[in-house]
Amino acid sequence: MLPEVVTGEETGTEFPTTIESFRKVGADFLTRAFHSVGTLPADDRVTAITRADEFVGGGMGRKLLLDVEYARGDGLARQLFVKFPLDEGHPQREIFTWPMQAEVRFYLLSIQTPLPVPIPTAFFADFNSEALCGILITERIGYGEGAIEPALEKCQDFRLDDQFDRYLVVSRANAALAGEHRAGKLGSTIAEKFRFPGPRQIGGERFPHDQANVDLRIERLRAYAKKAPHLLPKNFATDEFLDRFARETRLVIEHQDKIYGYLNAASDFIALCHWNINIDNAWFWRDEQNRLGVGFLDWGSAGQMNIARAFWGMACAAELDLMDAKREALMEAFVDQYRTAGGPQISLDEFRFMYRLAISVDAFHWMIDAPTIVATHLPDYPTVRDRFDPRLQNVFLARAQQHILTVMLNEFSSANVEDAIGELLTRVDERAPV
Repeated sequence: MLPEVVTGEETGTEFPTTIESFRKVGADFLTRAFHSVGTLPADDRVTAITRADEFVGGGMGRKLLLDVEYARGDGLARQLFVKFPLDEGHPQREIFTWPMQAEVRFYLLSIQTPLPVPIPTAFFADFNSEALCGILITERIGYGEGAIEPALEKCQDFRLDDQFDRYLVVSRANAALAGEHRAGKLGSTIAEKFRFPGPRQIGGERFPHDQANVDLRIERLRAYAKKAPHLLPKNFATDEFLDRFARETRLVIEHQDKIYGYLNAASDFIALCHWNINIDNAWFWRDEQNRLGVGFLDWGSAGQMNIARAFWGMACAAELDLMDAKREALMEAFVDQYRTAGGPQISLDEFRFMYRLAISVDAFHWMIDAPTIVATHLPDYPTVRDRFDPRLQNVFLARAQQHILTVMLNEFSSANVEDAIGELLTRVDERAPV
């Protein structure tokens, strides 16, 4: 049974574990919590909660829209956002809760350290790994208010006529964070709080499925392609492409240790990044000169990683046309900003190679179960007219999984994984001691 209150490992402050237990502790808890991290002056207090409505959106936790009053509250946001893990007993609770530990640490870092990318102002955050609980309280972004644009939906970039502009500012902002980390501008706690290798990289990393299980998933992809070829663009539903995909994934499984090892040993490419900055995890505005600005949300699993992996985390929900036309320009912008912000003087060619390797493991790893997830959430998917059919667009997980699956196949194809692994093996052999 999950306790109602646990002690946070980051601040030593007791915090409620669920929305229900939060409602019991109310304004007094907020005052204690905000005092503990210095976001509320010691002589001020939260006097009332005037709104605490549950917000249903996304899938990685439960959220509250919170309005508060202060005794004074000089300059403090009164419209707040609270995030908890999924409820105990939810089948995805564990997998979706662990990323929150890094998110908590990142927001606590932001209280003490200026960042090169705007994020929601943090009021309190903490985590308890024994009970697998966390809480995050930030200002609430006023989407559609003033200069802030309305919120974007995941995998609906096709509604936008300025996609490249958005991905460009996102690329530069994530690269600026990475570069400033490498330049030592984000303080001395990064190595301790965001260790590398991290949880996903311990032991050089391993692919989560053996060859037999990968083969099973490839067969599910083939069945999906036969039932709904109209949902797989280009030639991705053809036997020729799927045969090639199966052959290349076998190479990935065979050489995964070398792939992960190469990515993780590339010290000039290791930096603190947002792990999953699809543009729906950001907010945008334009200034008086019509220049586009961006802020980042959803910092789950933020950490030190190969920056090419972070680039895939941005690109994975983009439109295929955008990636085909602008992949190189976005890479160039990322590399240039990384160097400008103080990061190592890496080459664009090497970044491109790192991305090809990252695609071979990360893209496949993330999306190979997409056909099963689409079928689970939209059993009649073969009958939808096309990707834009409202029946698909209105089911979040089906829409997201279907589209990101096509991005994975597109980037996998573009990466020419077989050649990338061949080049990797040549490089590893050349470095081996004689």
